[in-house]
Amino acid sequence: MNLLVSYDWLKEYVGLKETAEEFAARVSLSGPGVERLYPQGADLAGIVVGHVREIKPHPNADKLRVVIVDAGKKLSIVCGGSNVKEDQWVAVATVGSKVRWHGEGDLIELKPTEIRGVESEGMICAANEIGLFEAFPHAEREILDLGASVPGAKWKAGMSLAKALDLEGDVVMDTEVTTNRPDAMSMVGMAREAAAILKRPFLWKSAKAIKEGKQSLSIKVDDKKWCPRFMVVRVNDVHVASSPWWMKRRLISAGIRPINNLVDITNYVLLELGRPMHVFDADKITGHLHVRLAKKGESIAALDGKTYQLQSNHLVIADDHGPQSIAGIMGGEASGVTAQTKHVIFESALWDPVHIRRTARDLNLSSEAQALFEKGLSTESAPFGLNRAVELCQELAGGMVASRVFDSQTTKYKPLSFSISFEEMNSVVGIEIPKKEAVDTLKRLGFDLKANSSKLTAIVPWWRDHDIESGRDLVEEVARVYGYGRIPPMVPVGLASRPQSSELLWEDRLRTVAKGAGLTEIYTYSFVSESLLMKADFDPSKLLKVQNELSSDFVYMRTSLLPSMLQVIAENQERFREQQLFEVAHAYFPHQEKQTELPDERLQLSVGYLGGDDVWKKAKGFAEHLYQECGIDHVEWHRLENDPFWHPGRTVQAFTGDTTLLGTMGEVHPLILQRFGIEGRVAMVDASLEEIFAQAHSTKRYTPLPSFPEAKRDLALVVPLEVEVQKLIAEIKNVSRTIQHVEWFDTYRGEGIPADKKSVALHLTFSAPDRTLETKEVDEMMETIAERLVSSFRAVIRA
Repeated sequence: MNLLVSYDWLKEYVGLKETAEEFAARVSLSGPGVERLYPQGADLAGIVVGHVREIKPHPNADKLRVVIVDAGKKLSIVCGGSNVKEDQWVAVATVGSKVRWHGEGDLIELKPTEIRGVESEGMICAANEIGLFEAFPHAEREILDLGASVPGAKWKAGMSLAKALDLEGDVVMDTEVTTNRPDAMSMVGMAREAAAILKRPFLWKSAKAIKEGKQSLSIKVDDKKWCPRFMVVRVNDVHVASSPWWMKRRLISAGIRPINNLVDITNYVLLELGRPMHVFDADKITGHLHVRLAKKGESIAALDGKTYQLQSNHLVIADDHGPQSIAGIMGGEASGVTAQTKHVIFESALWDPVHIRRTARDLNLSSEAQALFEKGLSTESAPFGLNRAVELCQELAGGMVASRVFDSQTTKYKPLSFSISFEEMNSVVGIEIPKKEAVDTLKRLGFDLKANSSKLTAIVPWWRDHDIESGRDLVEEVARVYGYGRIPPMVPVGLASRPQSSELLWEDRLRTVAKGAGLTEIYTYSFVSESLLMKADFDPSKLLKVQNELSSDFVYMRTSLLPSMLQVIAENQERFREQQLFEVAHAYFPHQEKQTELPDERLQLSVGYLGGDDVWKKAKGFAEHLYQECGIDHVEWHRLENDPFWHPGRTVQAFTGDTTLLGTMGEVHPLILQRFGIEGRVAMVDASLEEIFAQAHSTKRYTPLPSFPEAKRDLALVVPLEVEVQKLIAEIKNVSRTIQHVEWFDTYRGEGIPADKKSVALHLTFSAPDRTLETKEVDEMMETIAERLVSSFRAVIRA
């Protein structure tokens, strides 16, 4: 899980003195890791606030005007904006700044220019031309009217726009939060972590309790197992409008698009407290609210504009007409807040994490709320979120609380408590941490403690009741804040190293061979999508399907690495026109008879070459090199045909003498490449490493260099097309032991050769261990070889 954290916003909740860079370096060692820093306002360099003083007609264009702007100095700018007017505050891009023309394409640096014969000294910008469309969507195609867009702001001509919008100096931190820490997926959670790690004051104060009205809400919660807490309150006479700039800025910094003040409040509470909320238009709710399972045939049009068919195991919040929200995931469009909304109902609830996850997967629907709920939140978080939402509502949208707070809770909350001795804590950590430091650390993290000289007992704060499960977890809290870097590394005493399995040793050797051959290793997912399988002409029905897939991209467990390799090649071909890749990973094969059994995991090798006409040779060369390095000497190659994945004329399979298949090597069929959008040729090697490792041996035999000179001859012959070169070589080697090497170097088809024939050329090397072979002996062997080839293969020896 990742959270975008505005450093300026964070400083409201914790008394920080560090720079953003110092904060990131220190906190990442003991808490959530800051992965990247984004200085705000950097894209607005050279863009300033301008005040329109005068507008004159353009002498040579009816749709253009010449605008005199005070931007710290007087500028004359040719502008086509239909809404530009005198006394207007605008965003002015000065010469040298960069804008995105009409919000499209790359950034363009502005230069002095003439437009229809009139000099223009800059540009009056729309929001999308300077990256502010999310903040001011109404100004996508029109001039950004700063005065109307940010009411109440004090503008000064020539002021940096980044400074005027309070962006200057802020840094947004992209922060990774581990999935067991949903409490840290909020500004307050991050502030609490920072205060504990950096020993800074924690400044956040919770909102005051709601002053309830007199109206009673009609609410029914059917199954409290799936909804352990459900809280709602009604607020009347609200005013829906655009949110103030300070709230918009914070939402945008966290990657959320502002909508209106009431919807923005729920998103703000989500970011501030990590507490998902929902707001209903009360006038669109018919009868009473009912938390129940969906009925057969029910559907809901959600706020994302899509309609979802609900199942009977999906939890919804409904009124008398039907579902108004998919519980814990997304609200319905029918009861959403609009500009006409006058009365609202705020909802803050807790939902069963497993139920939320299953519903989200069933519907293929995800949201920020769903991501938090399925990690597990405390029932005690609900009132904090509701109180804060009502507080912000009354501040930004007015209104009066009209009802009593409805609060349905399964059981009264009882905090968790765990104990651990200081002796055990020091034993687990490996060093002695002072008792006072351990106690102070836990207190700063929010634990209530009782401690004596030998042990401590900690009451877990409600926001940590899902990840603190034992006294050992208290040790982890103390150790991480103390700093793992402060714990001296030590080699465990008496720990004997285990011998590594031969399979792992060969796997390491294989990787070394592949990298030495110039290949780059890749890692891809074991789960693949149906669309990827179909593109590679694999039948998904023969693969294991995941019941609770993470997304539509991870539905099946692959039986081959080839589709994933092709996808990687396709995604990288624009940057690398030639690629040499390999992957070593498991493939998963279902049991044919016992479908309920776990799949067979088999280690596979996939190699991919992207390039020109020589990729086939590279792939076969690597395969031969690999077998040689594994000590597999006797390999037979047979042509593979009628496989839709492989090219019918450029694919072979490698077998050992006992007919064990070692691998398939060849070019990918052009139709497959076309489906992946790959340009050029791709050759691949697909091998089961279990078979290779079973045949492999590391024993090397020394063969001394020949003591006597070698004799070399070339042989060219014409044979039928179906004759395989390796059979020719085997037949030649059987003639005499003095034939040391037979090497193929050319195959020719074309002019002078019959259409059903091919010409094959070979290098032959002769050598005897006890003497120098005479020319006559070699010539006699060449004659014998020719006779054998003519007899066995109907060969014609070429002169």
